[in-house]
Amino acid sequence: MSFSFREPRLTHVELLLFTKYLSVLLRSGLPIDDALDILLQQAKGPLQKILTVLKSSVRTGNTLSDGLKEFPHTFSLVYLNLISAGETSGTLQGNLDQITIQLQKEHDLNQKIRGAMMYPMIILTIGISITVGIVVFVLPNIIGIFDSLHVELPLSTRIVLWISRTVEAHGWLILVLVIAASVGGTYLTRLRPVKPFTHWIILHAPILGRIARQTNLARVMRLMGTLLQSGLSISEVLQISSGILKNVHYKELFAKIQAGVGRGKTITELMEAYPFLIPPLALRLIRVGEETGTLGEMFIYLADFYEQEVDDLTRNLSSLLEPILIIFIGLMVGGLALSILSPIYKVVSSV
Repeated sequence: MSFSFREPRLTHVELLLFTKYLSVLLRSGLPIDDALDILLQQAKGPLQKILTVLKSSVRTGNTLSDGLKEFPHTFSLVYLNLISAGETSGTLQGNLDQITIQLQKEHDLNQKIRGAMMYPMIILTIGISITVGIVVFVLPNIIGIFDSLHVELPLSTRIVLWISRTVEAHGWLILVLVIAASVGGTYLTRLRPVKPFTHWIILHAPILGRIARQTNLARVMRLMGTLLQSGLSISEVLQISSGILKNVHYKELFAKIQAGVGRGKTITELMEAYPFLIPPLALRLIRVGEETGTLGEMFIYLADFYEQEVDDLTRNLSSLLEPILIIFIGLMVGGLALSILSPIYKVVSSV
């Protein structure tokens, strides 16, 4: 059975709810096929198609993880490994709870980051819209006034008038070029040769870089802690983690750690060479976890810590960026107004 071309996909929230409800039904004592049947009765859209396949697969003697493998774009390698480990150890319901917590934490983290960026983006969009509105709709109506003044216009005014005339004459071409540049730039940043540079800029950016680093740490620490507590070995955990990470620098780091652990080195020995990506606090706690045999618990503790750090940073992000954006917009709009009014004032004052 293959869904390589028309595989139904779930959103993050749909996947979270599916996992949560399945866990609740299994906790109540229902067998897996009955639990899937109950979920199927209430499901719609892509989830209905997925549950139909899962129910059929389980009733023909396959495990739940076998059915989930038919949907690789919905159920990640982490998800599959946790389900498979739960089936092997008899802790499927407990592992579903762990997956639910992980998905919920990831969803909360994403919402906080989006929420923090929303207000500054709204302010920036309003400022740019006002500027474009002045250039496109106001300036063309007063160009004739400037032409009739018969005075030498300041450089700033001449630049603004040139921009206005250019937009008026080639507005659609400029719009197409801007859209093409945006689409092309987005595509370019996703190319494999360009990704390391793009991700390096993100990690080193003021304020946003710190959020990016701590977000990556929160995700990978929770992932590793959850996988270790499910019974997987540290080598398996590192292999899965390096494959799941999206930031290429963290991905390369954990791939190197996996290779180093295979040669007999400890995780902290390997992490010490990357203080920018792995802060000293994390190193100390991971070392304690290695020495006391509580590595899984330490990873979860660090995940909670960095999630709280991201929460604090994102809550303060708007207050940090707001004055910068207001000053930027004020200079932009004020500069335009000054360019328009200064030649008029010059003529009036000379009368």
